Amino acid sequence: MIIVKKYLLVFVLASLLLFILGCNEKSQEASLTYNEVLIDLVCIAHTGTNECSDQKFSDLESFEVFKTAVESAGKMQGILNYGAEYTLSITFQNQITKKYHLSLGTDREMKGLLVDLANTHEGYEIPITEANKLRDLVKG
Repeated sequence: MIIVKKYLLVFVLASLLLFILGCNEKSQEASLTYNEVLIDLVCIAHTGTNECSDQKFSDLESFEVFKTAVESAGKMQGILNYGAEYTLSITFQNQITKKYHLSLGTDREMKGLLVDLANTHEGYEIPITEANKLRDLVKG
């Protein structure tokens, strides 16, 4: 009888934990709505060039472009050797900010590069289609 009670208690606690985590996950997803996010691009000055400018985005369409690009980026192999065009900061309503280096270039046949500033030894390639959407948004 004691064994049955232990299993029942473990089952109830596990179910409660899953319920709490499920609710928490949904609330985190809800906090990632566009009107609660500020996207800030700061041009990293390169000697002799003025190819980029600082920009801010807070509209739904821009948010979706950045979100899709970040989510579709695939991890690169090896050690990075890159030059960043922008520092990309994404600030959420709760004031948590995620920072990246972003490089797009002008060649529409090239992938974009995203590097999380929390770990600059790992880079992520943005697919050409998504990189071009970012180029259009940033240059437009």
